[in-house]
Amino acid sequence: MNCELCGKVMDRYHEVIIDGVNMKVCHDCAKYGKEINRKPAAVQREPAPQSVQRNNFIHVPPPPLVRKKSSIGAEDSDEPILDFGKAIKKRREEMGLSQEELANKLQEKKNLIAKIEREEMKPDKQTARKIEKLMGVRILEKVQ
Repeated sequence: MNCELCGKVMDRYHEVIIDGVNMKVCHDCAKYGKEINRKPAAVQREPAPQSVQRNNFIHVPPPPLVRKKSSIGAEDSDEPILDFGKAIKKRREEMGLSQEELANKLQEKKNLIAKIEREEMKPDKQTARKIEKLMGVRILEKVQ
């Protein structure tokens, strides 16, 4: 029999509860749960399989984070202007900065600056304010 936690072949198992689940585990893994049966039980030997079968776990990614829009001040929200990426790129080039140099000054990643300039993503308010302050370019406008 294999340990239900680590997969190790075992002669004796411990019955434990781990995160509310009853499991038959090896001596080493028993420390991770609360033991149900104090005496390790003997395992009946089954004929050895031709190949070792491992537990296949299906990875289910967590749901994406969804930011809820605040209803406070929803009438007067700031949105990036049209062609904000072009405006940022033009001003960056006028300042003689590379995307990497701009990213360092803003304490952001180069990939973020590249995506903003290509308008693949809109900057959040905090990043937009940093860009406006550093570069002297207006990229946010009030939307009513």
